[in-house]
Amino acid sequence: MAKLIQKSVKPTYNDKKESLILELIEVMESLGFSVRIEKGGFKGGFCLLHEKKIFLMNKNLEQDRKINILVKQIAESGTDDIYLKPNIRELIDKETGNEKLL
Repeated sequence: MAKLIQKSVKPTYNDKKESLILELIEVMESLGFSVRIEKGGFKGGFCLLHEKKIFLMNKNLEQDRKINILVKQIAESGTDDIYLKPNIRELIDKETGNEKLL
């Protein structure tokens, strides 16, 4: 019996998520990171190169995964000294467990 070969479903592109990714990248840059989005066999993360803070992100990751990686790194870096938009602050607070209960 022949097997059916299914085409892989291409992830949908969401403009709101893409603008959130760009805002998160701006936050990373305000924390002193140089953000580079490139192809490769990695997910993303922080590294030091000649004492320069660099954050690498895989270009081929889905938007949700990019957002998760950026939020985790921002939360680990600390954001007490900088202004964040309320929607970004909410994501960071959820990641760090500092959610305010109403």
